[in-house]
Amino acid sequence: MMNYTVTLILFRVKQCIVTTVFIFLAQHAFSQQVNQTTKPDLETDRPDQTESASIVAARSFQLETGFYFEKATAGNTERIYTAYPTTLLRIGLLKGIEVRAEGTYQNFIVEENAKTNVNGFGPLTIGAKVKFWEESGFRPQTAFMTMITLPVGHDAFTPENPEPNLRLLFKNSLTDQLDLSHNLAYGWEDGNAVKSYSVSLCMALNDRIGAFGEVFGDKIDGEKAIHSADTGITFLVLPNLQLDLAAGTTINSPYPEYFVTTGISVRLPR
Repeated sequence: MMNYTVTLILFRVKQCIVTTVFIFLAQHAFSQQVNQTTKPDLETDRPDQTESASIVAARSFQLETGFYFEKATAGNTERIYTAYPTTLLRIGLLKGIEVRAEGTYQNFIVEENAKTNVNGFGPLTIGAKVKFWEESGFRPQTAFMTMITLPVGHDAFTPENPEPNLRLLFKNSLTDQLDLSHNLAYGWEDGNAVKSYSVSLCMALNDRIGAFGEVFGDKIDGEKAIHSADTGITFLVLPNLQLDLAAGTTINSPYPEYFVTTGISVRLPR
């Protein structure tokens, strides 16, 4: 099982490298055709769980994609989940408004008495993010995001009916190098109401490298709340191109699990 897991991880990492090279070449070719204009700093919604309160600039689009691996063990049962690539497309529709679409190809393996292996695309999630106001004093930068998960894709990964999620997004600048971002959300998952939160402390180590630590959790109606924590780094290769790496684990789950994610984000035009 260990050899299979290592082989699977290496295969998925190779896929991400190919995707990374393709995106880099595409954005480089495209950037030769556009005029250089002043753009805001690149802010992404990955690799942490906290969605940023920033909005993609009007007439720009941002692609955030990566690889996700998760492993959990409960007694004699081992569960391995991978998503490759996890892809989020953000398009600046107007000033202060972006539209979004998100999807992934997934692989789910359960090893108990026998092995179950399920592969497929899904679900497809679409929505929008709207800026309310900028930060002022103690008042955080604030935005609102609504997403709808559609029953599109493999039956094992998609809901029976469309499921909405509503999320408030906040960001406070503590110092020139330190930010606190936090979310509150309410939505539905597999027909059950879910409340969730996340808090992420982000630090700029220099002009290119950033680091973060985060706690997040959710509570499904009728079940115990599950809390998790993660940490990671980001590296700004170009003003419009960022690489990232993060890892985390559950804090109070009866089934210990860990997860790793890495990816790339690019904004066009630059």
